[in-house]
Amino acid sequence: MLKDDYVEYAVKSKAEANFYVGVFGGILCIVLGVVALLFDLVGILLIAGGIALIVFFSKEKNVEYEYTITNGSVEVSAIYAASRRALKKQFDASQINYICPSDSNRISGEKFAKQYNYTSKQADAKSVAVIIENNDKKELVLLELNERCIEHMKRFLHHKVYDL
Repeated sequence: MLKDDYVEYAVKSKAEANFYVGVFGGILCIVLGVVALLFDLVGILLIAGGIALIVFFSKEKNVEYEYTITNGSVEVSAIYAASRRALKKQFDASQINYICPSDSNRISGEKFAKQYNYTSKQADAKSVAVIIENNDKKELVLLELNERCIEHMKRFLHHKVYDL
């Protein structure tokens, strides 16, 4: 009986630009609502909308990406505010074309149908590019794997791992 081999790893991500845009939009709605409240009751709706925007986007600030790699297949989940979990991307080992560092020349001239960034977005972080084939289109998935995850990938996908 064969036992599945898996490894898990999580990275905490910096807030993206949409967080700051959403919070700014919420603050702007509240300010406009206060001004409109002086003239009409529409201000109450603007204030409520602004508060809702701030609450909605504040949950997006604390994002942690968790990678679960089982026999070379990858599942990426986002954990928002340490309470809500959402599956972001899942792909099988057979869909992976190759894996290389994200700054590799192998991908510098490539065109991808979609690109996904599930890293910490820190300037000094070393990310790994996973090129997958999905519906006959190449996609780029950026992950920030630790040594244990990389060794796992090398063990199961040794013929698809380059320069790691």
